[in-house]
Amino acid sequence: MKTRRIQHQDGRMEIIRVLSTEDLIAWSDDDPLAYEKSIVWLEDISRLGYVRVVRVCCAKSRRGPLLLSSGERVVGYAKLMPDAPRDTMTQRFARRLFYLKDRDHTGENGTIPATAVDPRSILPGVSGEVPG
Repeated sequence: MKTRRIQHQDGRMEIIRVLSTEDLIAWSDDDPLAYEKSIVWLEDISRLGYVRVVRVCCAKSRRGPLLLSSGERVVGYAKLMPDAPRDTMTQRFARRLFYLKDRDHTGENGTIPATAVDPRSILPGVSGEVPG
């Protein structure tokens, strides 16, 4: 997969997927990550051992920042392509959100959560790998 990185002036780093003919041939509407255009990191991922991942199914927009109301620290989110489908029932979009809990920041217990992913392995359309 080809990607392009953009460092925004406000500190965000965006990894944009550059689609090739091979990507289009292998396209699957059933793949929940197929419509990801880019991943936006709000923090320097080289300093993070892992991030937690959640699929938010109630996003009002394809591109805007996503927030959690439960107090977790959002460290990144996915942006979708313009043709990404809406849920037929809710008329909302499904997008990935990357976050950390307070105890993750302090390294409490030294355990890695089951939902943890190495942020350096996450790309648009790619789930990422377990930290190791």
